[in-house]
Amino acid sequence: MRQQLSLITLLLFLSVGLKAQNGFTISGTVSDAETGETLPFANVFFAETTYGVNTDADGRFEIKVSEPGTYDLIIRFVGYKTYGLNIRLEDKRSLYFNVALTPEEVNLGSVTVTAEKDENWKRYLQIFKDTFLGFSKNASQCKILNEDDLDFYYDRKENALYAYSKVPIKVENKALGYLIDYYLEEFKVDYSKRLNTYFGYTVFTEMEAKTKRRARVWEENRRKAYEGSLQHFFSSVFEGKLEEEGYIVQVAKDVTNFGRVLDPTNVNLREWLDQGQSDLSRQLPFDNFLYVTYTKERETPEYVQKAKPGGKLNSVSASRLGEQISWISLAEGKEAIEFERTGYVYDPLSFYSSGYWGFEKVADMVPINYKPKQ
Repeated sequence: MRQQLSLITLLLFLSVGLKAQNGFTISGTVSDAETGETLPFANVFFAETTYGVNTDADGRFEIKVSEPGTYDLIIRFVGYKTYGLNIRLEDKRSLYFNVALTPEEVNLGSVTVTAEKDENWKRYLQIFKDTFLGFSKNASQCKILNEDDLDFYYDRKENALYAYSKVPIKVENKALGYLIDYYLEEFKVDYSKRLNTYFGYTVFTEMEAKTKRRARVWEENRRKAYEGSLQHFFSSVFEGKLEEEGYIVQVAKDVTNFGRVLDPTNVNLREWLDQGQSDLSRQLPFDNFLYVTYTKERETPEYVQKAKPGGKLNSVSASRLGEQISWISLAEGKEAIEFERTGYVYDPLSFYSSGYWGFEKVADMVPINYKPKQ
């Protein structure tokens, strides 16, 4: 989950010819753009991965990355604008950055944020958790560890709920064995448009399993969360393994007086791919809607109850659960979705997804650098 960031002064020094012995080494210092003073304990990480550190007492950091690819380098420090840089790692090398963060001016105008933990705050918190974590089986084993850091504002004129947090939202996911720091940039529940949107940056830390059995359970749950996900889908498109991985793709379009009409012919998206911005990426151009069926896993009772009209959990048996079906369409003004072998999407706002993929939330996320064990 990424968005356009404010321009921040950056001095980039590339250590030409310095080869990292194991993958890539990204290092540097973080300082105040106005005073030049270094900033200790700033958060430095690659979004949606397990790669993250804090700067030391002198504002220095070093991150080692094992796999090539494109990553979003994010630097956060309370009271400063978020710094973000999209970097591409293609050869074994070292990168050095001097990053100057700009102090942030907070101006909410006439907005009154609900920080008091009253009944309204508790109600807004539940709405936030339902929207943010979701209703899946994994969500039932997730806990926000710092709920008190969340503030809310309900705009009566817009009929919309907003959420804010000055510090990362800390999520303990006992189903997948991850501690998640989620740096919330925007959260909105628009009741008039019946649309929920949130943006932010995620960094994962693997929890330590106390038993071998727990480690096996976590790995199995991570594999299940990954398989059938958007990340898995785009990786399968890149590799040309849609059918092998269990996907059926068809095309649909909206027809006046007929609604959405599905063409029953299966399509091979591999044949639609264009070369991306580099050898690491591909672009998928298409019109109308992609109707995607994942055949290797059934929809869950939780999905039927919450996401399907008239769905009732108690009346659904496992034998009646259907295959997982999702829709993809391009956002207005977009011509293609660009992605890499890992399933990393360059612009997550370039398309819309609904159906089963719309049901899965933060509780069902795995890092971009996750690889199922063979």
